Amino acid sequence: MIEHRPIGIFDSGIGGLTVARAINDLLPNESILYFGDTEHLPYGEKSPELIRRYSSRIAEHLVSSGCKAIVVACNSASSNALDAVVHAAGPDVPVIDMVTPVVRSISTEAGCEHVGLIGTRATISSGLYRDTMKQLNPKTKLVSRATPLLASAIEEGFFNDSIPLAVLEAYFSDPSFDNIDCMILGCTHYPLVKENVQDLLPKGVKVIDSPQLVAQELKRLLTESAQINPPIHKFQVSDLTENFKFSAHHFFGSDLNLEEVSFR
Repeated sequence: MIEHRPIGIFDSGIGGLTVARAINDLLPNESILYFGDTEHLPYGEKSPELIRRYSSRIAEHLVSSGCKAIVVACNSASSNALDAVVHAAGPDVPVIDMVTPVVRSISTEAGCEHVGLIGTRATISSGLYRDTMKQLNPKTKLVSRATPLLASAIEEGFFNDSIPLAVLEAYFSDPSFDNIDCMILGCTHYPLVKENVQDLLPKGVKVIDSPQLVAQELKRLLTESAQINPPIHKFQVSDLTENFKFSAHHFFGSDLNLEEVSFR
């Protein structure tokens, strides 16, 4: 029965667990099948061709595992491989990306006319945030900067000490962010240092909760198609490491049943 099928969520590593947690909080009776492509992380430093190849293969795996929807919980994959994921998923499995729900929300929200964006090189260079904003609200002005060291530091488990803060301070010394109204954390790792980002921004700047917006979009789609189901969570990685085990509990907020899956 379609209502008992899980939601497929994938990222290159642990960052997507911030999205999985938001989905779990909003839809506690949903089943989740999470896939972290730890064998190939980080996506943010890969070519668009490689990102599309990895993302397509994971989407095919999630579909073959019975997923009724796929959440691309990775801004680099959302920005560079969304068409490939949609093609791999097929016409019957909806795909939710990290960019569209966020930009749609900003485009209709008062007080978000000057927007800042930080993300990986792959996300920023794709131009998808910029292009989507122009389409939905041409008056919105976007200032973006690639922050590649931040995701790597968080992936290595440094999100509870001074390393991300030092990296953030270096990035936010850029005066381009002085006059923004809103800040998009354009990487699913970044919500873990949201408070640090807020502290470094001018007073009154709103930091956008991307995982929550994506979870709300997923809920809307599932509600419209009457596909809400009870939970049976699965979390899979292509290379199960001790660092992933440790960090995963911090990202998702509870014990996880982790399984290593190889495509070889």
